[in-house]
Amino acid sequence: MKFSLPVACVAATLAAAVSIPVWAQDLQPRTFNAVGTWNFLTNWQKMEQPFWTEDLPKATGGKLKGNIKSITEVNLKGTEVVRLLKQGVFEFAAALPIYVEDGGAIIEASDIAGVARDFKMSREIVNAWLPEMQKAMARNGATILGTFTFPEQVIFCRGEINSIDDLKGKKVRVQGTSQADFVAALGGVGVTIAFGEVVPALEKGVTDCGVTGTMPGYKAKWYEVVNTLVRLPVNYTVGVWVVNTNVWTKLPEATRTVIQAEMKKLEDKAWKVIEEETEEGIACNTGNGACSVGPPGKLKLFVPSGDAMKERKKAIDEQVLAAWAKRCGAECAAKWTELVGSKYGLTAKTN
Repeated sequence: MKFSLPVACVAATLAAAVSIPVWAQDLQPRTFNAVGTWNFLTNWQKMEQPFWTEDLPKATGGKLKGNIKSITEVNLKGTEVVRLLKQGVFEFAAALPIYVEDGGAIIEASDIAGVARDFKMSREIVNAWLPEMQKAMARNGATILGTFTFPEQVIFCRGEINSIDDLKGKKVRVQGTSQADFVAALGGVGVTIAFGEVVPALEKGVTDCGVTGTMPGYKAKWYEVVNTLVRLPVNYTVGVWVVNTNVWTKLPEATRTVIQAEMKKLEDKAWKVIEEETEEGIACNTGNGACSVGPPGKLKLFVPSGDAMKERKKAIDEQVLAAWAKRCGAECAAKWTELVGSKYGLTAKTN
C-alpha cells in the first residue's frame, strides 16, 4: 500500500503523455500574439479566447499558446487588423472582409449580401471560394487557416416596420459595401458606422435602422433603442482566421500541422455554435422564447414572406450581384459564377 501514491503519479504522467500525439511532444514552445473580435460576443467568449488559452495548449502539452486580445481591449475598429498583421504587430488575427484593403471585393464575395439563404449554403460558398480568397490574402501578407461566422444578419429598426416598403428612405447602418447595395436595392440608404457606435447613432437619429447578427444586436443592447426586428436574412458576416505568412512559413512543420488541425476543430465548432445561437438571439430580442444570457427584450418581430422574398431575390439578381461584379471586375465575376453562382442558378455580370 505504501507504493500506491508514487505508482498513481507515474500512471497519471504516462496517461498525460499518451494523450499528446508523438509529433506534438517534440514541438518547440511558442507563444503567439493574436487579435480576435469583440470581447462581449460569443465568438470571443466560446471560441477565440478558449482556443488560444485552453484548447491549443491542451493539444500540445502546453507548448503552443496565444497571447490574445480582443479588438475591444486594444481599442480597434477592426479595419486596421489586417494591416497590423502584415506589419507583424499580430501574428494571428480574426479578420472580416471589410478589414481587407487590397482585394477586399474578392474576400467580400464569400458573403455577398442576400446570396446565402442559410448557414449550410453560406459555408458551402465560403469553401468553394476559398482558393480565390487565399490569393487575395496573400497580397496582404496573410494566409487563411480557417473560417468562422456570426449569427444571421437581420435589420433592427426604430418605429413600426410592417412591410418591406417601410424600409424605403430609411438610413440603415451597414458594415460593408455589399450590405449597402442590398439596402439600396430595397429603397434604403446604407450608412457605414462602427459596431460600437451604433447605439448612440440610433438614439440620436443619425440612423433609423441597423444591420447586425441576432445575438450581437442583443448583447450590444440594440433592443433598448429600436422597436422592430426585421428577419429578412441579409448575410452571415463570414470571417477568416489568418496568420502572417512570413511567420507561418518559418514555423517548423510539426507546429504548422498541429495548428492547422486545431484550427479545423475551431472552425467546425464556430459554425455549429453560432448557427444554434441565431434562434436564441431572436428570442432574446423579442421575448418569444427562452433567453439564457440576460433579460429578454420586447421588440416586434416582422418576418417578410411571399412577395417580399421575391423582391429580395430580385434585388440580389438585378442590383447586388451587379454592383459587386463591377467592383471586382469581369474576370473575378466570371470566376465567382463558375465556382459559386452556377451551383445556385446565379450569375454575376459587370453590365
